[in-house]
Amino acid sequence: MAETLGAVLVAEIGTQITRVTLIDQVDGESRLIGRAETPSSIELPFQNALYSVLEAVAQISEATGRLLLREGQLITPQTSERDGINGLVVTTSAAGPLALVITAIAGDVSARSAIHASRSTYTSLLQVVTLDDAVGHVAAERSEQSWIERQVQTLLSLKPDAILITGGLEGGAVDAVNRLAHIVGLTALRISVDSSGQQRQDLAARPVIYAGNSNAREPVVEALSDRAEISVVENLRPALDRERLEPTQQELSRLYERLILPRLSGIAALRRMSNTAIRTVCDVQGLMTRFLAERYQRRVLVADVGAAASSLFYAAPGVYHLATLASCGVSYGLSGVISGNELTDLSRWLHVPITDEDLRHRLLNRQIRPQLLPASAADLDLELAVAREAMTQTFNALRDEYAADDYDWLILSGGVLAHVPHPGMALLAALDALQNAGTSTQALCDVHLDTLGLVQVSGALASLDPDAAVCVADRDLLMNTPLATVLTPIGAGQEGDVAVEVELQTIGGSTQTLTVRHGEILRLPLAPRRRGRLQVRPAAGVRLGNNEPGAELATDADAMRGSALGIVIDARGRPPALAEDPARRRVQIWRWLSALGAVKGPYPYGDPQIEEEAAPTREPATHAPLPPPPEPVRVPAEVTREQPVIVGGGEVVSGGQSSGKRISLADLAAQEQAQAQSREEHPIDRGLDALRQTVEPPKKRGLFGKRK
Repeated sequence: MAETLGAVLVAEIGTQITRVTLIDQVDGESRLIGRAETPSSIELPFQNALYSVLEAVAQISEATGRLLLREGQLITPQTSERDGINGLVVTTSAAGPLALVITAIAGDVSARSAIHASRSTYTSLLQVVTLDDAVGHVAAERSEQSWIERQVQTLLSLKPDAILITGGLEGGAVDAVNRLAHIVGLTALRISVDSSGQQRQDLAARPVIYAGNSNAREPVVEALSDRAEISVVENLRPALDRERLEPTQQELSRLYERLILPRLSGIAALRRMSNTAIRTVCDVQGLMTRFLAERYQRRVLVADVGAAASSLFYAAPGVYHLATLASCGVSYGLSGVISGNELTDLSRWLHVPITDEDLRHRLLNRQIRPQLLPASAADLDLELAVAREAMTQTFNALRDEYAADDYDWLILSGGVLAHVPHPGMALLAALDALQNAGTSTQALCDVHLDTLGLVQVSGALASLDPDAAVCVADRDLLMNTPLATVLTPIGAGQEGDVAVEVELQTIGGSTQTLTVRHGEILRLPLAPRRRGRLQVRPAAGVRLGNNEPGAELATDADAMRGSALGIVIDARGRPPALAEDPARRRVQIWRWLSALGAVKGPYPYGDPQIEEEAAPTREPATHAPLPPPPEPVRVPAEVTREQPVIVGGGEVVSGGQSSGKRISLADLAAQEQAQAQSREEHPIDRGLDALRQTVEPPKKRGLFGKRK
């Protein structure tokens, strides 16, 4: 199919920026040809998303010399001179959130599972109503309105797009869930006065998802039969120790596409032009995260920080979890980031001096004018601080559902990270925000910076041509975006004490050695397309991955792959030990940025005495390599990336799944099909299945997943 696909445009309509990418055939493969970005036109004065798409297409046409537009219309199909296109695929994150109310029996059981499910798409959680809250309102009920009356009045004022009812373990409570249904039914009754002064009652049926005890389905449906558009899915919490989120997540996605996507200005014209259904950005990013994890047998974490929303996707073979916070972004979602937080939560990440009053004014100005881009070093510093907090909140939401600390592959996406002046700024922001609290079993983590938004492009292409999606992911995303390989020693130590000694032997090049102390972040350059061998000797009490404290780690001769920043050693601790004094903390952050090459020279804003007290950034030595460890263990060829090696201890210790068994994509597809037999298959699952069919089962790989 890829041979006949031809030129395709993939448009991503964001709240602030619209990105369009041109994909076409090069030597029989689908490859990135050109891309352009332009401010989104969903707000005044245009209020039509199509305009920004056409403007970006015009920029691509000018840059590539291809004629893609004629009289404001896309040229289709593609001509023999390669003008025009054969298809258009559209994704968006700009339609706004789905306003949702959750009603549940218990706040710490069913309501918590419902909150987890609500984070699968762009939702705004207006209210959580639980029956156990009623117990604490007995005194209030005696003096004023009853608890039920207050809840009905609150829900009537909120006017949600949808309501989710859940609760009751399988075979458990029925009456309690039925009570919730009656409360929801009362909110559908609207009392008004007509022009003649007569009181009238109207029913406003809204979408309701029931995801509770299956024994209570009939009474719930009966209670809401004429007062709601009810959808029944599997129980969210069938047992105390088990969640079943996927059916509810898929129903929320369907509701979003049916209720919210039509609100996007200009969507009618885009639907007529698009060759596939318009999908949300979080859907297609989640699809590619799952596929990459299955294909490469890795633990993948994709972080997307946008203007209005932030998302994190974690996938490992057979495991998938995500968290999307719809009102948590760097500009339009700024209120969600700073809500409930102190100014110190942001100021602790700033290296540019700023008073609390000035910081407050800048945040207010950013909320009033969210479309403005950073215009100074102080603006950029603040935006990256907001990005840190947005990632932290989203990561905490993900970990509330699943302990996602063991990722060994991190892909960074989103405009704020993709457009930083130096990639070291994006890496430091991610390392600060995505803290694993020292529980990770992975010593090394590959980091990619998706500056071109190709995770979204590949996922969007999957619904049109899975072969093209896989080719773009392999050739353009993975080959051109490596940012760094991060080594994270874990262990307590005084600042300034030696944490690890590192030696990097570059194939065909020199040997670099470096001593990294507690509180430091340093790097060993390893240019792209170069390979090398890494040997790490930690201090006593410092461990690497799931190895014993003090145990050494060594890789194969060509296991380490070059990248933009090379090998980064982060010995700052978990969480990083930030200085309490603001002036010293700003110098500290400057030193970390300087070590990653993001800034140069002495700290330009601080006290010279503080700067002199700070240890200068040290360059790696290219002489006097570390002596070989006693009786080194040769790493066997079949060891996978999830299996770092203890050298000197006499054995190879697995850092990942204990079996190390490779299951084929056919097996995974069969498992997925068996799970979907009792429900309608979601389009995103069909896309994942189509991607699986384009590739063969993974072959054996060497240490850290590198091909032998």
